[in-house]
Amino acid sequence: NYLRDNDFIDFLTHRFGEEPTEGILESLATGKSLDEIPNISYRNEAGEIVTTAYAPQTGTDYPSPYLEGTFDEILKDDIVFSALFETNRGCPNSCSFCDWGSLKSKVRLFPMERVFAEIDWFVEHKIEFVFCTDGNFCLFNRDEEIADYIVHCKNTYGYPKMFRVCFTKNKFDFVFDIGTKFFKNGLDKAQTLSFQSMNEQVLKNVGRKNISTEKFRELMLKYNEINISTFSELILGLPGETYETFCEGVNILIENGQHYAINIYPCELLPNAEMGQKAYQEKFGIKSTRVPFKLIHSNESQKKDDIVEYSEYITSTDAMSEEEWAKSLLFASYIQGLHNLGLLRALAIYYRHEHNLSYNDFYNKLLSYSKESKGTLLNTVYERISKLCLGIISGSNELVATCEGLGDVLWGFDELIFLEFYKNLEVFYKEVKECFKGIDKNNDVVDALFKYQLDIIKKIGVEHPVISSEYDFYSYFNSIFLGGYEKLVKNKTTIAVEDGVVVKDIHEFAREIVWYGRNRRATDYTSTNYKVTKA
Repeated sequence: NYLRDNDFIDFLTHRFGEEPTEGILESLATGKSLDEIPNISYRNEAGEIVTTAYAPQTGTDYPSPYLEGTFDEILKDDIVFSALFETNRGCPNSCSFCDWGSLKSKVRLFPMERVFAEIDWFVEHKIEFVFCTDGNFCLFNRDEEIADYIVHCKNTYGYPKMFRVCFTKNKFDFVFDIGTKFFKNGLDKAQTLSFQSMNEQVLKNVGRKNISTEKFRELMLKYNEINISTFSELILGLPGETYETFCEGVNILIENGQHYAINIYPCELLPNAEMGQKAYQEKFGIKSTRVPFKLIHSNESQKKDDIVEYSEYITSTDAMSEEEWAKSLLFASYIQGLHNLGLLRALAIYYRHEHNLSYNDFYNKLLSYSKESKGTLLNTVYERISKLCLGIISGSNELVATCEGLGDVLWGFDELIFLEFYKNLEVFYKEVKECFKGIDKNNDVVDALFKYQLDIIKKIGVEHPVISSEYDFYSYFNSIFLGGYEKLVKNKTTIAVEDGVVVKDIHEFAREIVWYGRNRRATDYTSTNYKVTKA
């Protein structure tokens, strides 16, 4: 259909690119029959569309654009470039939401001499950031040799400065060792522990299998003990997911130690993935919305000749209505904006451990209260974010929006929530306190807790923050982060914080702390981003 609908296109290549393209070029140059080239579609002399037979690709000796000199000319200009790096091709998994999953292809390893030669090229051309596009780094034992060479080059020549990978999901100890090596040598600051969903039926629907929550908790403790940041990923809108199972999935991740970074992405339909096929969509009642796509942290204003791009998001299934999808996105945004970024993290942890109020119930209670409390700051922010979430369903807005007072920079909904409340912290905490009034009868502890939560949030213009409390909240929360529990003690405690980045205004705060500093946990004085001395 694609070829039929676009008569200016002469050839399509299917599944794989290099070898069919080579065959097409050879045919055009020599007159060799196109029928002999696998994995292509074209029009014959009668104008009929012909699709040739499928054949797997086995090649690993493709020419490297780096080593062949393709980029040499543009590197003459004084421009800082990043680079994509590939040591293998393919993925052994069959996830229905992914293009690779539909290929069901054997992973092909590129020759090590090519791999090392490309790394040398990055060093020679002073490439600072290299992203490895392998689907499952650490799947093969040889990946340790590659990692060691990257570390050697960084320490010997200074490049690459950063090396980001997508780790395989089941070789836990190997991934931990390599990830630790990258972290200690300043090549990567965080490790991924992805899930997509925490519900077994949903995972079955999408052809995915997770590590156990027990193993996840064990890994979180190992990473936390050596102060390596981690982040986990969930996908919103997968077939079989309900609002309740989605919220509970988030709750499970936090319960098992993921307090700082849960990245939640709306499920996007990719045309070549199994999920992109009509039969699959009919099976699970999938409906989608075409939404304008704009990069987070880009500018709202566009040039007249800019091309508008679109994403196709799943916005309902037979298990989740459009309204529930928008509500789930709202919940996700509040979790990321208030728990992960720290505005309510301490409060939520306290109420979970002292009053058995789950993280799920804590944030849903806050959402319900915000919805009903007309005329409050909580309600104002709730109404705006709720409207934005519903706007995705109608395709009337993107997954980003501007923040009042911060120009035309586009922020994620979670960042928007954080920034809007940050501009009015005193009012925000006063209203949140009213929301949870009566759960803890000890007003002395509650007052001290809310003061501590306010004090540990990074402040504008403060060079040497000192935080004092009548209770030892610092030890209390640290014990929980490390997988234990120490009863809260009434003991006057003071902590001094060394802050190497003093921001002068809200613009600088938004850029340096919320945007650039997010992955290093810069919004919270008690995080591993800061050196804290306890008196």
